[in-house]
Amino acid sequence: MTGSESELVAQSAAPTRRAPPSIRDWLQRNATLVAPTVALIGLSALFVVLAPNTFLTPGNIRNILSQTSVLAFLATGVTFILLVGEIDLSVANVAVLSGVMSALMFSGIPITIPLLGGLNIGAHNEAVSIAAALVLGVVMGVLSGTLVARLKVPSFIATLGVMMLADGLSYYWSQGRIIYDLMPVATALGGTSWGPIPAIVLSAAAVLVLAHIVLSRTRFGRYIYMTGANRAAAELAGVSTRRVLLQVFVVSAVLSSIGGIINVGYLGSAEARTGDELLLPAIAAVVLGGTSVFGGRGGIANTTVGLLLYGVLNNGLDQVQMDIYLKPFARGAFLLVAIVFNIAALGIASRSRARLVKEPDDVGKRASPSAAPAEVENPK
Repeated sequence: MTGSESELVAQSAAPTRRAPPSIRDWLQRNATLVAPTVALIGLSALFVVLAPNTFLTPGNIRNILSQTSVLAFLATGVTFILLVGEIDLSVANVAVLSGVMSALMFSGIPITIPLLGGLNIGAHNEAVSIAAALVLGVVMGVLSGTLVARLKVPSFIATLGVMMLADGLSYYWSQGRIIYDLMPVATALGGTSWGPIPAIVLSAAAVLVLAHIVLSRTRFGRYIYMTGANRAAAELAGVSTRRVLLQVFVVSAVLSSIGGIINVGYLGSAEARTGDELLLPAIAAVVLGGTSVFGGRGGIANTTVGLLLYGVLNNGLDQVQMDIYLKPFARGAFLLVAIVFNIAALGIASRSRARLVKEPDDVGKRASPSAAPAEVENPK
């Protein structure tokens, strides 16, 4: 082997060094997070100009954070669901049902169960009331997950049925009552402040951080992304996608139950009709943040930005002088524009990642001796 041949072999065997990404490349690969972040900054600046005396006050910022914290528990569960390419319409009603059930049990009001009669346990016992509400959330999650993962029912239809079931139980058990005798832990987490920061904000932040760790640092999180990105390929890689789907729906329902209990403390009462205004905002916040409804793309960072974006939009519209009947239109128009931009950002990120994967292969082919044309080989 000549010296030139040895050098060529050594060069082909050496690992290909990838040039450090430019700022443009980084922005393109992270477009699904950059786009909603830019929208959040721009929207905040707009409301600062339109309502300079009220929007940036400490009290108003606390209001924005508190209002979005209630949605954070539900939106975190929705994030898990969307990442596997499914949808869950029952999160708000499961939250309300859990809150109503825990309040009824704690206050000593019997819960009527068909064919079994009235159930009166856990009166003024926080542990029993919370445990019962969380178990109920698990049951609802298992029901949704079984319908979707085992029986192959479309998640839209399955969770629509669970939503109606939870809604019916809330009204049946509460019998139109508004319960004010609440658990101290719910009141503490939902209605008090730890220093200058509302406790509900810290609780929501803890849930978001924990969910981010699960999605980015655990095997379960990797399986969720694999299932959402390509379910058939995940199965071939040894991932039990049916188990992942079942677990994700249980996680979503349990998070909804926790959010429902804290929401009762935030509102100061428990009643069956409080879930009407939670479902669409929770889903909208996740989608606004850039998490793909087709699965496999997004995460808790996106959801956090989406929650703040939705909170700023709602609060800002209340701060400006606008016809009250025009606000729903303005809110819907902004959401549509934001979703269109997010879809465009998803396309930019996908093309950037595809180009990044392709480039090292092209470099390797150019450097490899086997890539030389057949005509230059020495004939025998």
